[in-house]
Amino acid sequence: MMNLFAVTLRRASPSSICRSGNIAARFSGAAATTPSSSRPQDGNENEIDHFRILGFERTFTIPMDELKARYKHLMKDFHPDRYATASKEVSAQKGSMATDVTRAYGVVGDPLLRSLHLLELHGTPIEEMNDQSIIDHALLFQVMEIREQIEDASTDEELRPILQSSLAKKDELIDQLAEAFREGRVDDAKRITAKLQYWARIEETIVGKMISVHKQ
Repeated sequence: MMNLFAVTLRRASPSSICRSGNIAARFSGAAATTPSSSRPQDGNENEIDHFRILGFERTFTIPMDELKARYKHLMKDFHPDRYATASKEVSAQKGSMATDVTRAYGVVGDPLLRSLHLLELHGTPIEEMNDQSIIDHALLFQVMEIREQIEDASTDEELRPILQSSLAKKDELIDQLAEAFREGRVDDAKRITAKLQYWARIEETIVGKMISVHKQ
C-alpha cells in the first residue's frame, strides 16, 4: 500500500512566477488598462500583484472572456513589431512587460493559482506542506485510494471515469472557493484551496498515466 505521508501538500507560489525586477517602473508607460504599479497596496512589498498587472481587482471570480480580451489587448500593445524602430532599451523593456503580462495571465487564469495568489496577497499563504490546520486527513486516505486505482489502471477506459470524477470534484471546490472569497471567509478559502491542490495533482497524475499508456 502506498505510504500515506508520501502524498504531501504541494505549495505552488504564484508570486514566484514573476520575480523580474521593478515591474511598477516598467509598467509606468503601459496601456491605460494596465495599472501603474503591480505592488500590493498592503502586505509584503516584495509581493507581486498579478491582478494589478492585468488591471483587475483582487477577486476570485474573474470573467474568463474579459480576462482573455484584456490579455490580448495588452499583448498587442507590447508586440515587438510596434517597437521595431525603438531603442534596444525600450524594446527590451516592452518585451519584459509582455513576459510579466503573460505570467500574470497564467496565474489569474488558473483557479488554483488564482486562489493561492489571493491568499498570499491576503497575508495568509499556504506555507507549510504539513500544516495540520488545513490538512484534511479523510481526504488524504481518499487520495491514497484513488492513486492506487490509477496505478492499477492500464487503459483509457479504466482511467477516464477516475478523471471525470476528479474534474467534477475540482469544479465543486472551485464553486466553494468563489463563495468563500466572496463572503470574506479567508480561512475557509485556505482549507478549500488545500483540497483543490490534491485534486489538481490527481488530475495531473491521471493525464500523465494516459499519455504513458498511449506511448506504449
